[in-house]
Amino acid sequence: MEYSNRILPSSTKWNHPQPGLRRIFYLRRGCSLGRCLREMKRSGVKPIRYLSHLGMIIGEYQNPSTTYKSDDIEYWESDIRITITEPYIGTLADPVKQENIPWGVEKVKAPQAWKWSQGRGIRVAVIDTGIAADHPAIRDNYRGGINILSPYFAPTDYNGHGTHVAGIIAGRTFESGIVGVAPQTHIYAVKAFNRRGSANLSDLLSAINWCIENKMHVVNMSFGMDKLSESLRQAIQVAHRRGILMVAATGNQGRKSHIDFPARYPETIAVTSISENGKLSVFSNFGKGVDIAAPGDRIPSAWLNHSKRMMSGTSMAVPHVTGTISLLLYLNPYLNPEQVRYILTQSAVKSEPLKEVGILDAYQGLRFYQKVWRY
Repeated sequence: MEYSNRILPSSTKWNHPQPGLRRIFYLRRGCSLGRCLREMKRSGVKPIRYLSHLGMIIGEYQNPSTTYKSDDIEYWESDIRITITEPYIGTLADPVKQENIPWGVEKVKAPQAWKWSQGRGIRVAVIDTGIAADHPAIRDNYRGGINILSPYFAPTDYNGHGTHVAGIIAGRTFESGIVGVAPQTHIYAVKAFNRRGSANLSDLLSAINWCIENKMHVVNMSFGMDKLSESLRQAIQVAHRRGILMVAATGNQGRKSHIDFPARYPETIAVTSISENGKLSVFSNFGKGVDIAAPGDRIPSAWLNHSKRMMSGTSMAVPHVTGTISLLLYLNPYLNPEQVRYILTQSAVKSEPLKEVGILDAYQGLRFYQKVWRY
């Protein structure tokens, strides 16, 4: 189990919480888990999940007249709600262009890189609304996953967002134009968002814990939030130390000097969106902490019921980067997160409209790796 030495500076008051309220408790180094769980139960807190790789317990208050305090707890954080919002979702009536390869995949020059790598065998977790595992573009690369919300049920997608993201990463039906950046990578659904596109922070932490437990290579996080979360920061740090690539969206509020969490954490690879003309998408958040830009405007990909839709958002830009990382890791699965970040940013195409941030180039990324690491 890994713990942080940092104590959260807080003026937390131990007031009487409402029954049913969930909190995230971060365990102190060296504490007794058994003792801590017994104390929680005696204090009217029902332990819901123990996240062994993060050193956290998700607890739910059952009695409003009790308050749980313990020397075993480093700090606690209230559970919060996060909702996925995208600036554009195409309807089924939209004339989605039938093309062999989507413009975003072409833009990042993934097809030129396929002679070296298609991401075969690289494990990519999509923390999202689930995945439609029976979609023709996805089913050959789908390898299962977990439903955090209902662990006894499959991580089926009833929203569409997660399926769309998965198709951008690893779609493989050329005849329908649903082709991903890494068409042979292995996709895992980690369902933390419900059919309305909402998730609890505690469910996102559980999702990251699962990714660590199951040794994912890359985690796609096409979501964001304004609020700083110490628990999420700690989870991202643990995953980063384990060598997992965490790729996150900068957000869709059109802010030019502020990006969302978890993209703002330095351990993640923060991705903003460009349009087909190579300019920053009007909805894209931008600013300090952005690592790279990728196509995210009007991207066609897989949808529910074996269909195809067009979506826009930094959520669509992230899987272009995730897929490119899969291509790299196939060549060398031992590349660490900072080496991958260096390869992506150094090989990115510099653009005058974006200036300090380059546009993703999968082909040049693989060439750069071969030049610097192998020769």
